[in-house]
Amino acid sequence: MKLKHYFLALGLGIVLLAGIALFATFRTGGDLKSPSCLFYVTEGFVLLLMAYLWLFYKKTIRPYDTLVSGMELVRELDLTTRLAPSGQHETDVIVRTFNDLLNRLRNEHLKLEEQYSFLRLLIEASPMGVVQCDINGNIASMNPAARQMISPAVEEAMGSLPLGETTTVRIPGAPQLYRISHQSFPDRGYQHPFFLIESLTSEVRRAEKAAYERVIRMIAHEVNNSVAGIVSLMVNGKLKMEDVDGASERLKALSEFVTRFAEVVKIPQPQLQLCDLSEEVEACRPFLENLCQSAHVQLEFCLTDEAAPVRIDTILFQQVLINIVKNAVESIGERGGLITITSVPARLTITDNGRGIKPSVAPHLFTPFFSTKPQGQGLGLLLIRDILTAHHCTFSLMTDPTDHSTRFIIQFPASTQSPQKN
Repeated sequence: MKLKHYFLALGLGIVLLAGIALFATFRTGGDLKSPSCLFYVTEGFVLLLMAYLWLFYKKTIRPYDTLVSGMELVRELDLTTRLAPSGQHETDVIVRTFNDLLNRLRNEHLKLEEQYSFLRLLIEASPMGVVQCDINGNIASMNPAARQMISPAVEEAMGSLPLGETTTVRIPGAPQLYRISHQSFPDRGYQHPFFLIESLTSEVRRAEKAAYERVIRMIAHEVNNSVAGIVSLMVNGKLKMEDVDGASERLKALSEFVTRFAEVVKIPQPQLQLCDLSEEVEACRPFLENLCQSAHVQLEFCLTDEAAPVRIDTILFQQVLINIVKNAVESIGERGGLITITSVPARLTITDNGRGIKPSVAPHLFTPFFSTKPQGQGLGLLLIRDILTAHHCTFSLMTDPTDHSTRFIIQFPASTQSPQKN
């Protein structure tokens, strides 16, 4: 029962007592004009009780209502409203203490909100992918970087990665390499798991390039020493005439060998200019058709009529396109086949129906010096990778398991400007 109810019951009791006093006065023969002494005593006592109740209400019930209002503010998490002083010293001490408590709670709440907002913005802007999971291990949320990195291969690695472990994943048919860490943090008695996805593509690429630059310098040094010896014999006349042709062919082969290696580390910075993608493919058509005709391969073009402005270095782009088609022709072989070049705004796809890429080979594509050809040096895709990366393109090479066709897809950074017509 609330305190207000007790106060109301006491007031009703006083009113009842006053009524009994009046009834007793009339029973003793008195009236309202000449009341008895008992009536005055009783009525005076009732008035005194009423005054005391009013004072009791001001001193007790009003402060109680004030405190109840404060409890309602806390229950509703209203940390901006404050209690007004009641004019009573004891109550105002409680009011000041309560308002001070609300101020501290509000400041702590604002501090936590600022920290949460800062951490949320930091996670959203982080280049590292952050995937948050619920206590059951299901994905609850992820930041924009994780959305760009997520793929079936990454999801498969996340699903099989034990808590506290770290692994690396290379995307099949693409040069991307990711490091995935499975961690957790305690909160309210539960361990909340999460994944960190870090791109290692640029670091590995720099390390690879530094490694094969040293290899190329070493090969060039050794080959040049051999060539210098042969040239010296020819100049001094110690080489027999019948060996001149063989030596010449050997020198030519060595020169081409060294040149192919040297081209990888001498790729110039692309001079980007705004061009129409379909027009640049058309400009390269004669070279591509010559490649296909010599191998009895049919070449088809499905180029969009829409404006497809992209920023490219036309010379490097043609080199990339020729290398991709040359690889497709070699994949088809002597049995003949079809190569289709399709363009849509900011995307180019080269499709062939050759032998395809084996699943065991896919993770090693775009790796320096890796080749499936008996005499291959593993530099073709490496050259393509470095040129397209310098153009800030995303690309992939894979065989579709449904129709067994191989597709090289190049996604260019979109441009809203119109290319200049020559």
